[in-house]
Amino acid sequence: MATSIIIIGAGAAGLQAGRRLAEAGHRVILLEAAAEPGGRILRLTPKGFSAPVEGGAEFIHGSLPFSLRLARESGTGLQPVKALMVRRTKGSAWDSGEEGEAGADWGMLMAAMAELTDDIPIAAFLVRHFPGERWSQLRESVRRFAEGYDLADLHRASTRALYREWSAEEDEVEWRPVGGYRPMIDFLVAECRRMGAELHYSSPVTDISWEKGRVAVTTAGGRVFEAGRLVVSVSLGVLETGGLHFHPVLPEMEAAVKRLGYGSVVKILLEFTHPFWLEKKPRDQTLFILSDQPVPTWWTQVDEDSRVLTGWLAGEAMKRWQQLGEAARLDSCPESLAGIFLVEVEWLRKQLVASLMLDWAGAPFVRGGYSFETVEAAESRALLGKGIADTIFFCGEAFYEGEEAPGTVEAALQSGDEAAGKIIRARW
Repeated sequence: MATSIIIIGAGAAGLQAGRRLAEAGHRVILLEAAAEPGGRILRLTPKGFSAPVEGGAEFIHGSLPFSLRLARESGTGLQPVKALMVRRTKGSAWDSGEEGEAGADWGMLMAAMAELTDDIPIAAFLVRHFPGERWSQLRESVRRFAEGYDLADLHRASTRALYREWSAEEDEVEWRPVGGYRPMIDFLVAECRRMGAELHYSSPVTDISWEKGRVAVTTAGGRVFEAGRLVVSVSLGVLETGGLHFHPVLPEMEAAVKRLGYGSVVKILLEFTHPFWLEKKPRDQTLFILSDQPVPTWWTQVDEDSRVLTGWLAGEAMKRWQQLGEAARLDSCPESLAGIFLVEVEWLRKQLVASLMLDWAGAPFVRGGYSFETVEAAESRALLGKGIADTIFFCGEAFYEGEEAPGTVEAALQSGDEAAGKIIRARW
């Protein structure tokens, strides 16, 4: 029996859920808080930039089925990411390698992680197995990688989950969608509409009144939508900060959400008059740079004629950057690049023609970057995955139950599809 379903959020998870539910014959209403779809997929053409830039998700991390299928369906080309990754700490050479001075110890780290029988936070694991001055560089290397790549809080992040992820990385083939993820989002929107789904933008939800088999959703503008079922696909950051008010309240849901992990990130886009990094970047490859500078991580585009560099800040480095004033934040970028490329900072300042700094913690309808696995995450996801009274369901990258693609667009797509499948399979 078909029913009416409201989906809160028109990011990857909400759109995939909407597409599948509408295809199954349900009446679907998607309510998106922002003025356009996509969520943490954010293609922009900021003032001063010569071409669009990716403010959010940028890569497909591996041979991921939902992402690759969606790329084919939407006609989105895929550019293989051939990467050269270097570490530029003080006094190091360009060929120092991804893992730096602690690289020789990573084999022992991974072996110890593989033998772990009781899952504990990675900070506790390092204290237990790699204490003292002898292992200080390894601990620092782990901290930088877990914070920078996984957006993880070391005192909460699951050691077993990090091991699964890190041990699989060498086998990954990464891709860049040509034109970014936005063509895929536009395709999902078109599919939802083709099958009769309604989409309402600039419609942030504030209150949800519910009972079994009925929901009434109120937006900030005072409009009320009613349906038989509800799919919540907002970010974990919105749920954590109480952005949605449920009536009656859902204390078990709130407690489960708090046991999940969610980190934040600052993404920086800079355009220069010419690509001064080309002598360090192999042709047709992406140059990734890890450093000990205030803005520690940078990468290039593949094309030799691109004049854009992307910076990435998370963890302790992000917190220090957020304490700076606006001018000092921007100035930290050429200062960091000057230290990496050993050029004059004043020369770099003159070369800079456009800049964009995106602090995702401040994005009102996102409140952060993406999730990381905590020791308690599986238990919380299992509870939330059951839904509430066959009426309220949750999806999004934070609720993804697989192991291949945590914290990614793939995780969001799979989670949205699974939530839709639960509704379709249910007996009304």
